[in-house]
Amino acid sequence: MKNTLATVLFALLFLAFGQSCIEADDLVTPSVEAPVLLLLSGSQFQADAPVSVQTRVYTLDKTHILDHTRGIDSIPVAGLSLQVFLNPTTQIGTLETDAQGRGTFTSSWSALGLATPRAGTQVRLEFAGQHKGVNFRRYHTVRVQ
Repeated sequence: MKNTLATVLFALLFLAFGQSCIEADDLVTPSVEAPVLLLLSGSQFQADAPVSVQTRVYTLDKTHILDHTRGIDSIPVAGLSLQVFLNPTTQIGTLETDAQGRGTFTSSWSALGLATPRAGTQVRLEFAGQHKGVNFRRYHTVRVQ
C-alpha cells in the first residue's frame, strides 16, 4: 500500500512539473517600444472654460547612450499628425506638431460628451499617431475642476 501511494504521488508530481513547463504562445499584441516620447500637459479645467491639452513630441536618439558626456538626445518631431479619440473608435479632433514638436488640442466639454460638466467628472482622451511606420497611442485624463 505504501509503495502504491508513493508511486501515485510521484506520478502526480511528475505530471504537475511536466505541465508547468509547456511553452506559451506569443502575446496576442506584440510588445513594441513607442517610436516617440509624447508629453501631455493640462488635466484640470473649469466647467465654463474650454479643454486645452498641450503636447510635446520627441524622438529619442540613443546613439550615445553609453557616453556619459553626451547621453540621450531628445529631438522634436515636426509635422507629426495626432488624432484625438474619445474612445477607441470615436475621433474628436486632430492636431499637428510645429517645428519645436509642440501642438495644442482644444475642445469644449460638450464635444467631449459632457453637456453639463460637474466638478470631479473625468474624461479619458486617447492621442494616437504613427511615426516611422510604428503606430502608438497615449491616454490622457482631463477633469472638471
